Amino acid sequence: MEPEEIYLLITRYLARQTSPDENEQLAAWVGHSPENERTFEQLKAVWQASQTPHEPAETAAALRQVKARLARPVAVLAGPPPVRRWRLRRPYQVAAWVVGVVVAVGGGHFLTNPTAAMEYRVSRTLARQKQQIHLLDGSVVTLAPQSQLRYPTTFGETSREVYLEGEAFFEVKKDARRPFRVHSGSWTTQVLGTAFNVSAVPGTTQMAVSLLEGKVEVFDKQDHYLLAPGQQLRADHATGRIYRQEFNAAQVVGWRTNRLVFQNERLADVAAQIERLYGVKLVFADAGTAEVRLWATFDNEQLPAVLEALQLAGSLECRREGQVIYLRQVAAKPAAE
Repeated sequence: MEPEEIYLLITRYLARQTSPDENEQLAAWVGHSPENERTFEQLKAVWQASQTPHEPAETAAALRQVKARLARPVAVLAGPPPVRRWRLRRPYQVAAWVVGVVVAVGGGHFLTNPTAAMEYRVSRTLARQKQQIHLLDGSVVTLAPQSQLRYPTTFGETSREVYLEGEAFFEVKKDARRPFRVHSGSWTTQVLGTAFNVSAVPGTTQMAVSLLEGKVEVFDKQDHYLLAPGQQLRADHATGRIYRQEFNAAQVVGWRTNRLVFQNERLADVAAQIERLYGVKLVFADAGTAEVRLWATFDNEQLPAVLEALQLAGSLECRREGQVIYLRQVAAKPAAE
């Protein structure tokens, strides 16, 4: 893939026009090297700045600048040797190229003063670990176990953008001039100031945004959804269904105090919570075991107590080998005559 092709793929991804296969292709390219990741972040910073609306006169002037930059010799964006580890020549050259794509893909916003790429920090948590992050705007993020938050060292003048993999609880400081956006999976959750939980754990079939206070708007590739306090937006990747529902706050944010609440939930759907909170791996003997329904509440219990309760609540047999828990459904004993 030529440099121009990867730049176009990135801008199409930012415009939410890529397919799942293209997203995987881009993720593989970004993860190939730190240099590729820096390239991606620079292009994304230019794209985000280009989404700021301008007056018609400013837009026309910006378009003239873009056309002038794109008229430079193609050698400006010439690819490197066959090793294909692409490198940005100069920020303004890449900015010009990306803004040209914005004209074609985004249709309407142009960048007059390309900004340098933002500096980001990344906070990661391990299993059984939680972390509280205080952002410079006064917002507080509580990061769940086995999760990652990427955020700029300084927010921009028009928005506050953070990137989540996993689960986190957000308490956002109100700022009417700068919306706060959480990018998680294929969703973007936008707020001004509120308290909400986002769960977008890689490898799971469920994704959810749960609103406790204020108001949020969730965007996906096709639509957007407004939530009121007490509402949850949930996506089931297996069926493609997206729906709103009421939720139990203790069930959704109980992880903050090591509390697990299961109300008629499939073992397959709650396994990730147990794994992240206790640092173990659950292995099901068969598909039937994964479908076992659980009714149970654990208030900061130790792992042995949780396993014992699972056996009673779900007619399960548990066998532990180190940090791996093997689960098997057992037939219910017939009632005594």
